[in-house]
Amino acid sequence: MNKKIKIILFIATIFIVAFSFGQKKELNLLKKNVQSADIDSSKVIISQIDTLQLNLYQKADFAYWKANYYKLINDDHVAFDNYLLSKKYYIELDSLLKVAKINIEITSLVLAMKNNKIGYHKFLSEFLEFAKATNDKQLLSEGYMQLGKSLYDSNPNFAKQYFFKALRESKAIGNEVYSARIMLNIGATYASDNIFKLDSALLFYDKAMQVYKKRDLKEYMSYIYINKGVVYNKQKKYEKAISSFLMADSISVNEFKNKNKEIIYGYLATAYKEMGDYKKAVEYMDRQKVYLDILGEKEQQKAIIEIDAKYRTAEKEKENIALRGVIFQNKIVLVVVSIILLLSVLIGFLAFKNIKNKKKIIEQKKEIEVTNLVNQLKENQLNEIDKMLEVQDRERQKIADELHDNLGSLLATLKINFETLSHFETNRSLFDKTNQLIDEAYKEVRNIAHLKNTGVIGKEGLLVAIKKMTTKMTVPNKIIFNVIPSGLDKRIDNTVELLLFRIIQELATNCIKHAQASEVNIYINQYDNEINIMVEDNGKGFTKGPNKTTDGIGLKNMERKIEQLSGTFTIDSKIGKGTTIIIDLPL
Repeated sequence: MNKKIKIILFIATIFIVAFSFGQKKELNLLKKNVQSADIDSSKVIISQIDTLQLNLYQKADFAYWKANYYKLINDDHVAFDNYLLSKKYYIELDSLLKVAKINIEITSLVLAMKNNKIGYHKFLSEFLEFAKATNDKQLLSEGYMQLGKSLYDSNPNFAKQYFFKALRESKAIGNEVYSARIMLNIGATYASDNIFKLDSALLFYDKAMQVYKKRDLKEYMSYIYINKGVVYNKQKKYEKAISSFLMADSISVNEFKNKNKEIIYGYLATAYKEMGDYKKAVEYMDRQKVYLDILGEKEQQKAIIEIDAKYRTAEKEKENIALRGVIFQNKIVLVVVSIILLLSVLIGFLAFKNIKNKKKIIEQKKEIEVTNLVNQLKENQLNEIDKMLEVQDRERQKIADELHDNLGSLLATLKINFETLSHFETNRSLFDKTNQLIDEAYKEVRNIAHLKNTGVIGKEGLLVAIKKMTTKMTVPNKIIFNVIPSGLDKRIDNTVELLLFRIIQELATNCIKHAQASEVNIYINQYDNEINIMVEDNGKGFTKGPNKTTDGIGLKNMERKIEQLSGTFTIDSKIGKGTTIIIDLPL
């Protein structure tokens, strides 16, 4: 009898392991096929997997890749339902990272849907909250990019700011392919009707194309050709547009294949129509209609698919009722085997964890020592910058006081004495000329002396001081400064205002002295806990290298000072394409 029980236990164990391995193998194959956009193979595997035999983690994983499959074939509503189901399972498993990734997938899906009535804000807010809590740069980059997409139609300038923030986070971790995706969105924003900087759009498309060609990502190359064709259409360069659309059509894609073809043929029809080639225009309109009909048929089949899914679920439930009796008998055997296996795994796990914890403690101590040393070095550098700024202010004050108290009084006395000479006979022309020069010298001394009050005046605040400064710097027909504020309802700390004023003043001076710009835009945006400043010029740009500024604050010192206040200082410049400097500072 004992021998029979042992044999049964052994067979049951082998069956469980083999079945679990088979299900896991099928799920891995489904993941691989979806990632490579192998639609047909993915469909076959989905039909073969029996969800009733999956554990909770496998169910969550299956629903996730099933959602991605339906997203590939443009069945967005079914994809959305499966994303929600996967999210529900992962919440039960307390897998917060997986939940966050599904939230961003849902946001991306909803934003891409036409005329959707599904709100995406809740999913995006949950994702950003998790990304900021974990300080994961890849997640932050994805969140900022989706924020930019959400603002693309309503406020493209703000959308552009979030795209650049996403690009900064992506570049920080060296994610070249995702950075190219962000540059594609930046290009589309520049090409929008509200901004309409088509050369800038082409510039970012070319940057993204370099990455895709380097990695041989043909499907992404197809998207670049489509977007470049749209720009050429707007520039009325229809031959270039047609060439670009035909290049996109020549690339075989699996992801969003039908939608891709419908878009390409629609644009080709428009381009040929504008060129007056109505025969070709009608030809591509007919091709576009074929794919529109295909996409329409999918919508009509949704009700049938839902009914079929409900029917198959009911049939599975009947089978489950019949199997429950057999499953109950096997549960006792499984429980005994599971307890034995669990105890063995638990003992091994505890031993491994103990060794790992000891190793981790040693590594953490080393990391703390290194971090403390780096922080000390940074603190020393920042203290030197503070001392330099303090010395500069004292020197300005001293020079201004000396000019005002000594040279100013001497010039005033000289003027009085010289005016007394006017009562005597002398060369009147020489007198008037000399008197004019004394007046000018006196005024110049007064102006220099008053420099000690230049900057952020306590009663006025940062915005008023910046506007006054740019008004004085603007030279009609030569250089124009535009100040574009948003949300500056409350004053901030005067020390921060003074620092920001000094930095903006230095950047504006650089635009005049070095950039050869004709227009400078200064964006100042204040949020609840953050202030964002962007100085953008259309000058000659530069290649980033060693900072050679000697008569001002200097870009490197600006960056260190902002970092001291836990902010970020980003420079984006290209020869011939102008310069954009972005400052994000928490309040």
